[in-house]
Amino acid sequence: MGSFFDFLTMAELFLCFGIVVFASVLQVSIGMGFGMLAAPLIALVKPELVPGSILAMGLFVAFMGAWRERGNIVQHELKLGVTGRILGSLMAFGLLLLIPDVESFLIVFGVIMLIAIGMSAFGKNIKFSEKNLLWLSVVSGLMGSITAVGAPPMALIYHDRNPSIVRPTLNAFFFAGSVLGLISLGMSGWISTQDFIAAIIFIPAMFFGILVSAPFKGLSSKFLSKILLGLSALASLSLIYKGVF
Repeated sequence: MGSFFDFLTMAELFLCFGIVVFASVLQVSIGMGFGMLAAPLIALVKPELVPGSILAMGLFVAFMGAWRERGNIVQHELKLGVTGRILGSLMAFGLLLLIPDVESFLIVFGVIMLIAIGMSAFGKNIKFSEKNLLWLSVVSGLMGSITAVGAPPMALIYHDRNPSIVRPTLNAFFFAGSVLGLISLGMSGWISTQDFIAAIIFIPAMFFGILVSAPFKGLSSKFLSKILLGLSALASLSLIYKGVF
């Protein structure tokens, strides 16, 4: 089919639009899952657009969430988390420099995604402390900079905190993390203007998914979570297979 901005065919565009809409529906319905579903599925369609386009979209959404409830951000937790995220992003930068080609990237991407899925499905909640916050932020930074999925480690430590504080603090954390991730990708040569163009193209699909999500809110969150994790795991395994063979 015809090309779209010379890097995305119409078929790829419609597939990515559908993925973003579906991921947005799940995010609104169960409060998680946008990056975890969108990142590996878009990687299957167009590997060149991950994780850059997902991080760019996440930056926009996280900023809006943090700004809306900015008065409830816990500043010292945010500073500690961002410190850990910087360390994790530096580790990701070093790892990205070692990845020689797209096939190898898909393998690394798929493996890290499976770790994130395992954390979400089987991870045990961790007691909140500054030490635990710091090291989990490092893990989040490493995972998020390479896959755009850095939420699972943070969910383990913020599981029993007040949601009115957790939402804006984590949104601010993920905003900073998205910036750091994009910097790591840029410095290592794993991002281009195509990622930002794609993010702008996909944002309307994200809002459309939010608008049409109402009928799905009545469905079992446990059921939707299983769909999310299952599809994400299948896509991640497919990426590893694609990278190997």
